[in-house]
Amino acid sequence: MPLPSDPIRLCIFGDSHIACLRHAVKGRALTDPPVDLEFWGTVGHRFHKISLQDGALVPDDETTADRFAAVNLHGRRRLRPEEFEAILFMGARTRLNMLFAEFLHRARHPDLFLSTGVRREMIRAHLTDQRPYGFARAFAAQGAAQILFAPVSFPTEGISTEYLDSFPDAVHGTAADRAAIWALVREVMAEDGITLLPQADRSVTLGCFTAAAYATRHAATRGDSTHKNGAYGRLVLRGLMQALAPLRKTDEQAA
Repeated sequence: MPLPSDPIRLCIFGDSHIACLRHAVKGRALTDPPVDLEFWGTVGHRFHKISLQDGALVPDDETTADRFAAVNLHGRRRLRPEEFEAILFMGARTRLNMLFAEFLHRARHPDLFLSTGVRREMIRAHLTDQRPYGFARAFAAQGAAQILFAPVSFPTEGISTEYLDSFPDAVHGTAADRAAIWALVREVMAEDGITLLPQADRSVTLGCFTAAAYATRHAATRGDSTHKNGAYGRLVLRGLMQALAPLRKTDEQAA
């Protein structure tokens, strides 16, 4: 068993959304709790070229393997959960934006009411359709590492009006409305043995958009409503470190 002072072996796995975390940890030692961190991932369109084989994530071809290895400090060409104590799936092609927009819009219209059970099943169906989420669920089932998941962030305000044609009143969603939705997502993921890292509410504006302060440089010029900056990464990192802290509690602290 690792001692409380031993670093937590952590892997952050994902698509281009891991960039915000790489910026957040650059030049920074993670000591509370102590963490030995690796990144493993690549751009999103390569995600259909990785498979689950014998409990590990394995690139399907040499080009993809090289891309993943280039991101990793140790040149890791496959991801085995037993080699880590915790793995965060960051972004990983898994978006909940449409569901949030729909649920927030419906909350403003009593005639469009959906029961908690129906919303829960919609969340379950959506996650089940996401192949990377299936990877996370398979890793969690192995029980070798704590599996955490931070879905793709909400689109940045002022760049995208995504979903508002269908759900215009989503912009009136409140923090309480969002918290209720995140609670359902947390329950569904917990059933799969996965710990949710929800988007920090301080970064959210207009119901289901991310505030412009968290956009990447020149995001508006490039029309990039998806990716976020190091400030956003620091919010994710704060939630991640809080979630990892129990892995290094002593018996006295846990009592």
